[in-house]
Parts: sequence; structure tokens; C-alpha cells
Amino acid sequence: MAASTSSIQNRPYRSHRVPACSRCRSRKIRCHIDIPNQPCLSCRQRQLKCLYLVDAPAANADSGEQQSKRRRLTPGHGNLPPPVLHKTGTDPSASVLLPPHLAEDVEILQRHISLHEQPSGETPGRYQTLYSDASNPIVYLSVPRFRAGLRPENSVGMQQLEIIEQILGPFKSAVIDLYFEQVHPHFPLLDDDTRFNIRQGLSEKVPKNLACVIYAIGIIYWRKSDILKLHPMPDAHYIWNKAISSVLEDFLSPSMSTIQAASLDQIGRPSVSLVGNVTLCGRTVALAQTFGLHRDCSEWKISDNEKSVRLRLWWGVLINDYWASVAYGIPPRVVFGFYDVPRPRVETVFLPSKASPAEKCATICFIHLCALTELLGDILPLVYHVKPEPIELEKSVQQLKNALAKLESELPEWLPLPHQTGTSNLWLCFLSIRLLLSRVALRASILLRDPDLQTARMDDLCASTVAVIDFVLFLGEYQFLDFWLPYAAHLLVLAVSVSLRCAVEARNVEERNSSISRLERLMSHLERAREDHDWDIANYCLERHSESISKLSLLAAQSPQPEAPGGNTKDNVVDEYSALEDNTFLLSDMLDPNSFDFSWEALWDTASGMPTFCNE
Repeated sequence: MAASTSSIQNRPYRSHRVPACSRCRSRKIRCHIDIPNQPCLSCRQRQLKCLYLVDAPAANADSGEQQSKRRRLTPGHGNLPPPVLHKTGTDPSASVLLPPHLAEDVEILQRHISLHEQPSGETPGRYQTLYSDASNPIVYLSVPRFRAGLRPENSVGMQQLEIIEQILGPFKSAVIDLYFEQVHPHFPLLDDDTRFNIRQGLSEKVPKNLACVIYAIGIIYWRKSDILKLHPMPDAHYIWNKAISSVLEDFLSPSMSTIQAASLDQIGRPSVSLVGNVTLCGRTVALAQTFGLHRDCSEWKISDNEKSVRLRLWWGVLINDYWASVAYGIPPRVVFGFYDVPRPRVETVFLPSKASPAEKCATICFIHLCALTELLGDILPLVYHVKPEPIELEKSVQQLKNALAKLESELPEWLPLPHQTGTSNLWLCFLSIRLLLSRVALRASILLRDPDLQTARMDDLCASTVAVIDFVLFLGEYQFLDFWLPYAAHLLVLAVSVSLRCAVEARNVEERNSSISRLERLMSHLERAREDHDWDIANYCLERHSESISKLSLLAAQSPQPEAPGGNTKDNVVDEYSALEDNTFLLSDMLDPNSFDFSWEALWDTASGMPTFCNE
């Protein structure tokens, strides 16, 4: 027994009976096994486990000749292989991320078992360790992909895809080209392998639900194709219904492609289903966190392509969650501090080596959008906090203003706005964040009960909404046909809602008339954009506010204008608002309460509501 132990402890130099592990072979160093059933000295110093190369002969059935020996890696006492998130075959499964406290316990147990078991080439158990860090291990658990008794078909989305491709006919490839030219550089969720398979027409390697969504997004830019604009555009709503049906069907047996398709679905235009988008966003966030996309995978033992896929998907999920929170008036699902995925970088992740100037500009805009989104994540908790501490809220507002000013200084020179793709959407997002922060600042001043501060904050809020409206009035054909997130439609509603409030609470007639005039010009501009350039972003704002602005304009026109200096000021004030003294007049007759897109407004203390044109 002693002799046997000695032979294991002291591996002979250049031994063939006791081969060196693969790491020592590749480094061309001695593989020194000094402790039985333990990794070699070199691997143990690096907190790794040994992997061994095993020769596996294979016979050629046709010629009878033996093929050259193939070498394969088998885990001896080595690290468990990285998890396969979605195993196919007779027993398909997915891998879900264990919470940190449970992962630590499982890692300790797995480490103890591995020290006492014999080397084998068997497949690891249900628990798989991807990152062995004593303080923060990453452990996955393999689970079934579908409910017991409910086995989805492998051809999820096949029927919907066939219908869409029949509608598009010979224009399928042109629509795909539009997607990769007009959308992908601005929202690069697809990895290089998936992009290659789609563009090469390798349909058997592309998830059907993902292909449906790509077709649905691409047809929005039908008019930008020299070939397609000569032909009638298919019904976008019908194609979207088929694409969404395939996405929801895929949630019965979800995979990484489910997150890709669902995230792209949420940036699709036109956006018409608020409830559907809200629920889909929640499901996508939950699935992404289940698969561990919210964790930094840069040090994991996985391929560079998979690291890129996970990084792209998480930022797509995060952007949708935060901007949907602003658009739909719901608290965000992702909480700051519960994810550690680094911000993407152009040179290492997204930008191809032969990128065009337009692709470079779009990718730069996406990186800036990620930075703005992170800051938006800091602002949203202040928006939805039910009972904030006034002093702490005021302190947070000042810190966020400084952070926003820093981000603004890092943006390229935007004005006068160049004809660069993606810049219009990015600048509207920036102006909307500034508007939202000004709204939070006004709330802080109200809670502090400081009238002077309230007045200053109200002026700042009005200036912020004027900046948004003036920017939209600046947009022309190039910008209307450019890339836009669907949330831009709701950002316009937000700006107009605040502008209406500023109009009815204006301190003098000139300010009120100026606000109304600006809003009238905005509505006319949006109508032209919708009619001449099919800019669907304008639809929601026109539906929500056209009637309210018309009523406000009519009421202002009926009010007498102030006389020249020296007249009876008191009589002027009385005559000016005589239209509001009718007992039958209701505020709801002038402004539709539902038109103010502040779904969180009920949570905020406001100074006075909007009873009259305040002229104090």
C-alpha cells in the first residue's frame, strides 16, 4: 500500500503511464502530483483542477481503415464545464442562476465532494459552477424547460414565419437588409453568429420567433429602400400580430433567443398595446435575471461570443425596462445595485472591423444611450417613492443634476443637429431625462414648502419642456425617417402634458399665450410628419392632446387682451377671466384629465392643481 501511494505522490518525469495534465502539457512544464487525488501542484496553485487529454480511436465504416486518433478533453479532477443554458434532445433543459447565499453553500458542498471522488469522464450533475470565487461563486442549476405534461413542439413560430414570408414574397431579403442597416447598429442585440445565419438565409439555424420579429421591425423602414418603396407596403399590424404570437408561444419553453425576440419586440414600431408591452417587459426581465444575464460574465469560463451575447441582451433588457417605466408609468423591475454588468464599449463588443460611418455613429449613440439609461435608473426611484424624505430628496436631486451635466459634457456636439443617424433619438432621450429630473426637483421644493424655490423650479420645468418642443419643431424629413425607439411617442406626451400645466399656471398672459402658440405649432408639425413621412411616433401625442390644446386655444382667444399701460388694471383682470366665471364651466370641459400622462402624479404632492389661469 505504501508503494502504491508513493507512486501516485511522485509522478515519474515524462511518464507515459501517468500522463501530464493538459495545462502542464500546453505550458511544457513538469506536472508534479504531490498529493493523492488532488490536482497537480501547478493547477492547485491557480485554484484549478486538472484536465486530461484522452485518445479516442474512431473506425471508418466505409473503407475499414482506422481514422487518426482524436483527442478530447474530459474532466478528471478539473473544473466543471461551463453550463449549457439550453440542452436540446430527448430531455431539453435550461440552467437558472442560483442566488448568492445558496450558491456559496452549494459551491462548498461541490468542492468537498470533488476532493473525495475518483476521476471520471461523466457529465457533471445538476449543479454547475461557472465561476469559482470563494466570496461570490456563480452556480447554475439545470431544470426542465417546460411544465410537466406540456411539451411544446420544436417548431415554435414556424406557422407564423411561413405566413410572414408568404406575404413578403421576393422582398424577404430586402426587409432583412433594412433591419441590419436601420435598426441593428442602434440596438445591437444579435451576436455575430446569429447575424451571419440570418443574412445567409440559414433558416434552420435561426429561431423562428426571432426571424418573425426581425421581419416585423424591418418593414417599418420600407420607404427607405429604393426597391421596396416602389411597391405597396404590407399591413404592419398584421405582421406584428403574427410576430408577437410567436414570441408569446416561445415563452412556454424559453431560451436565450426568447429574450432576444422579446427585447426586439419591445422596440418595434408602431407601439399600440400598452398593457401587452408592460406584461412582456416584466416577463423578459424576469427571464433574463433567471438566466443570470444581470451578472458580469467577463471572468467566466465561457467563450467570447457567449460573453458578447449576454452583455448585449442585458443592456437591451435594461434599456427597455427603464424607458418603459417612463413611458407607461410603472416602477422599474431592475433595481440599481442588483446587477454588475459593465457598460458596453464600442471597440470591444459591437463595432465590426469594416463598419461604415453610419454604423459607427449609430454604435456611439447606443453607448451614450446606455450611459443615459443608467442615470435614468437613479432618477426613477425618486419618481415612484411614495413617501420620500424632503431633505434627502432635495440632496439626491442636486447630485443627479451634477451627474446629468457631466453626461451632457461627454456628448458630441449636437446643435446644430447634423444629419447623423441615431442622434435625434438620443437627444430626445437626453432632453426628456432633464425634463423628468426637473419634475422631480419641483416635487422636492413642494415637499420642502419653500415658495421661492417652487417658483424657481417651476420656471426650470417650463424651460425644460420648451427645449423638448423646440427640438421636435426642428426635426425634418431626414430625422423622421431615422431610427426611433417607440418610447419617444410617450416622451412627447410627457413634454406636452407638462407644457399644458405651465400654460394654465402661467403668471401672465404673455407666457400663457406663448405656451399655447408653441403647442399649436407642435400639433401642426406632428400632423405633417404623420401625413407626409408616416412618422408613427406622432400618433399617440396627437390622439392624447389635440383636443385639449384646441380647447385651451379657443378659451384663450375668447379672453380680452390686456390694455396699454395706464388702464384700469383691476377691471382688466376681471374681464380677462370672465369666461371662467360661468357656473357651468368645468375644467374637464377644457382639458381631458386622461390626457395628462403622469400616471404617478397621484403619488406626488402638488401646489395647486390647475383650477384657473393663475396671474398673481
